[in-house]
Amino acid sequence: MALAGVYRTERKIQPIEAQRPSLSKDELESVLDCLIHDRLMSGSVAGRFEKSFAHAFGFKHALSVNSQAAAYHLAYLALGVGAGDLVAMSSIAPVGAYDAARYTGADVALVDIERGSFHPSQDAVQAALSREAGKKIYILDHTFGAPASLEFPGENVQIIADFTGLVGAEIQPSQFGALSICGMSQYDLMTTGNGAIIVTNDSKLFQKIDSLRYGSKRQEGSIAYDYRLEDFQAAIGLEQLTRLAVTLARRRKIGVKYIESLQRTQHETYFKTPGPDCHLRFPIVVSRPHDEVIRYFNSLQIGVTRAVDLPLHHLAGLPRLEYPNAERLYQKSVSVPVYPALSANNVERIAQSLRGLL
Repeated sequence: MALAGVYRTERKIQPIEAQRPSLSKDELESVLDCLIHDRLMSGSVAGRFEKSFAHAFGFKHALSVNSQAAAYHLAYLALGVGAGDLVAMSSIAPVGAYDAARYTGADVALVDIERGSFHPSQDAVQAALSREAGKKIYILDHTFGAPASLEFPGENVQIIADFTGLVGAEIQPSQFGALSICGMSQYDLMTTGNGAIIVTNDSKLFQKIDSLRYGSKRQEGSIAYDYRLEDFQAAIGLEQLTRLAVTLARRRKIGVKYIESLQRTQHETYFKTPGPDCHLRFPIVVSRPHDEVIRYFNSLQIGVTRAVDLPLHHLAGLPRLEYPNAERLYQKSVSVPVYPALSANNVERIAQSLRGLL
């Protein structure tokens, strides 16, 4: 009788993706339903998504579009932004906000963030807006899911808020603008593949935006833009809405774990705990050379990305020395995985890697 050998094999460590969209079979079934019923263009499903989104977050109106840049473009046009006007924003604000402002011919003022924060200071923003201009717009961006709050009492400044990183969280009224935008690209808290949604309680602004988006009733001589979100994308958005609370809770739980791990190191995170942060990304400012840190995470098969894809002052060709804090976040930070699909074991792997990043 042959003896049965006992073989012990080591479990191969699986790589952890840097980013991953939060999708389930429900999205697949909803998209399939649209395809079966030939709902490829913007129609009833997109309309239902807009109404559901507005109702979920307490707004009178919501209008979906096919990209974040499109949302900003329509918002600027609705506010009458053009040549001679001024749009101010953080140097790490969404690139769509910057590009769309350039579309209109307005001047763009980029503002450095504060040290230890994802946001500019009140004084820095007011200084940027102090120059002579027609209309003045400020982009209040809740960067990476960290709430921002600025006030402009007695000043003629209109606010467009970007709550891509805080959608579903408790936000104070002062943290919204006359128009507010939620991006829904592949790795955002909510996704429709690509797209965005504009919300407002101002019916006149809503009507203006609706008239500018292609597909509405048009008057002779009017101009409109083909910025519609298609029904199969909206179907994904409807499913995402139903799971948003679970998504946020999971991201916050993972974030707390990482913050606790970083407390034992020399590295920084600008997130606080406990707090309202939603952790769209989880940037860590490292004390070691950036390339060395990338090699460290690669050796552990943990995917990381730059926290900031490209600062806006790079795109604008402005001197980097004028934006030291945004430049520091770009040059010395990495973003570790924080998406809800991470297993408990993988979260622990990442937490241990942070403690080992001496």
